[in-house]
Amino acid sequence: MRKTTLRKLFSALAFLISLAYLYKSVDFKELALAISEANYGYLLLALVLSVFTLLLGALRWYLILRKVQKASFRKTLQAFVSGYYLMAILPPTLGHMAKVKLVGGDYFAALSSLALGMAAEVVILISFGLIFLGFTKLGLLGIAIILVAFIYDKAFHRVALTFFKVWEGLGARKISTRLKEWWHRGYLGWKKAKESKTSFATAFLLSFAVIFLQVFGLVLVGKAFSLDISLKGAFYAFLMSIIFASLSGIPSGLGANEFGILVGIGPSTKGALTAFLYKFLFQYQYSIVGAFVFYKLLGGGHEDSPS
Repeated sequence: MRKTTLRKLFSALAFLISLAYLYKSVDFKELALAISEANYGYLLLALVLSVFTLLLGALRWYLILRKVQKASFRKTLQAFVSGYYLMAILPPTLGHMAKVKLVGGDYFAALSSLALGMAAEVVILISFGLIFLGFTKLGLLGIAIILVAFIYDKAFHRVALTFFKVWEGLGARKISTRLKEWWHRGYLGWKKAKESKTSFATAFLLSFAVIFLQVFGLVLVGKAFSLDISLKGAFYAFLMSIIFASLSGIPSGLGANEFGILVGIGPSTKGALTAFLYKFLFQYQYSIVGAFVFYKLLGGGHEDSPS
């Protein structure tokens, strides 16, 4: 209870610090001028890229999911969009776990398929992040280590089973048995999804595409306000946004996302405007759409036929 309270206080403090930093970065006279002189063609193009990003993210999950159970792309897309809303009202991990329930079928098989796609994205982010930050050898080493972990995941599975056995020996037989069953079901789904070489390669290719489109989207939003952001600078800002939002614990990372982007591209009125509109186009608007989709599903508007 105390830990939860401290976490909430930290999130509130992080939110206030982010708002203060953003407020300090904005000159409201310049803000009005920047909005009036904006090139909305670039914003429209960024919006198109955000839709592609959403569809590719859902497609990645669907292509892996259909290898472990019957799946519908429409249902997967609905669950994926709902996830934006769920992560706005729940901690990110719980948000991901909740949206998995929406696709139906074997929960742990579906969860493992989502985990495989997300793991591929994390591998790319960490590896390229280290390389972009100048730690090329460390980044390449990181790629090698994580790929080995992907290939030799049986060893990790055995370690987990040993852990459950030890726990069982300590007297926690009931909970150990339940956790072992859940782990085994999840691992079978992971293994089945990973056995398909096309799914494995597709997960990485689509993850790379999703990251690239988001980074390039930031460049386009900057151009709308005559702000020149290089691809390297945009990637750094994108990375800082993820780190700040993850550490802050703020729902949807509101405020912390923009704070991270400004750390990456530099504080300014146009920078703050770029940061907010970028996050709105690529995330916040889907939290709103996701709320409608989620409650529609709860109301019985779920499509059950696989495709």
